[in-house]
Amino acid sequence: MRVIHKTVTTATYEKLKADISAGKYKPGDHLLLKQLSEDLQVSRTPIRDALIRLQEEGLVEAKPHRGMYVRKLKEKDISNYYQTRAVLEGLGAKLAAENIKQEETQVLEDFINRMEKVLIHREDQGDEAIIKLNNSLHDYIFKIADNEVLDRLRRTLASPIALIRATSWIDSERKYEVFKEHEKLIIEIIAKNPERAKEAAENHIHKAWESANRNLKKLPEEED
Repeated sequence: MRVIHKTVTTATYEKLKADISAGKYKPGDHLLLKQLSEDLQVSRTPIRDALIRLQEEGLVEAKPHRGMYVRKLKEKDISNYYQTRAVLEGLGAKLAAENIKQEETQVLEDFINRMEKVLIHREDQGDEAIIKLNNSLHDYIFKIADNEVLDRLRRTLASPIALIRATSWIDSERKYEVFKEHEKLIIEIIAKNPERAKEAAENHIHKAWESANRNLKKLPEEED
């Protein structure tokens, strides 16, 4: 029974994290145990455990006498994360363009086709499929870059970036912009243009930054 409990807790944590990343639960939303239990079809115990873990990662926050909420980042927080991410992603793309092998070009080309299909069928598959594919693409680019230290630094930003994505993807049109930005990035990496790949990656991050800031202003103000 203990193993089963751990499995349910892990699955609950992963599902909640994915839902926050996809914007199902938006920054500032109150995470009610009863509602989450009904949504996820699990008892409250694994939900409590998952929320504690998400709190440790900075995705949710506890408010005294009120409960758990999806963390709402300030404009300065978003600025700091994206400034750092732009540097890391730019260098990763540059190294990928320098290091890419012939067999890896086909994998990147396949990403373009897969992303296009997911966008076309996104109403059926939901944003979770887009986010999963997005993460896989960035992971693969850093695999090509072959710099473990750089990749480790990038992964430290995974949780806050997931939270920011919940803000920046409120605008559905942003998903199509992301596709075109990724397509440009892939083309430059395959063409072995390090500086252009770096520029494409940085531009992609800056566009995401702008989107996050725009949508942050649309969210309701927090109550005292």
